[in-house]
Amino acid sequence: MAITDRIRAEARRTIDGIKLYYEKYGQDLEDAEEKEHRIARIEAAMEGCNGLSQEDKVQKTAENLFELTCAQERAFDSMRKEIKLLRDENTQEFDILRRELKSGLNDVMNKIEDSGSDSSGKNTPSLASPPASGSLQNHFISKLISEHPLISLNAFLFVLLLVFISGHFDELAKLISPQ
Repeated sequence: MAITDRIRAEARRTIDGIKLYYEKYGQDLEDAEEKEHRIARIEAAMEGCNGLSQEDKVQKTAENLFELTCAQERAFDSMRKEIKLLRDENTQEFDILRRELKSGLNDVMNKIEDSGSDSSGKNTPSLASPPASGSLQNHFISKLISEHPLISLNAFLFVLLLVFISGHFDELAKLISPQ
C-alpha cells in the first residue's frame, strides 16, 4: 500500500512548520542539527506507513520509537538547562536585592540612631553602655516601624513579593532566623 495523500499532506505541513519555527527562533548550530533530526523523524514515520512487509514495519516502528525516545531525552536536558539558568539568574538578582535592602535598612537605622530621637519625639541621651547588638537592632527596627509604618509595610510587602516570585522561601527563613 502506498503512502496516502493525507499522510503526505500532514507530513508536509509538519515539516513546513518545523522549518518556519527554526527560521524564526533558531539561534545556533545545535538548532540546525535538531531541525534536521526532527524532519528526518517525520520522514521516517511517513516511510513506515508505506507498503512494507510486517517484519519491516515492526523494525521501522522500533526505529521510530527509538528516535522519539532520544528526541524526548534531548528536549528534557534542554529544558532542565534552561530552568537551571533561570534559577541561577533569579538567585543572583535576589541576592543583589537582598544586599540593597539590607544596606538601605542599615542606612535608615543609622539615621535614626544619629538623630537620637525616639518614637515620642523626645531626644534620648546616649547610654553609657550600649545594649547588646541583637537588642540594638530590635530597638531600631521597632523604632523604624513605629515612626514609618507605611514605608515599613511597603518594604515588607516588596520583600515578600520578591520571595514569592523567586521561590526562595528557604533564603527568607535563613535571613529571619537568629544566627
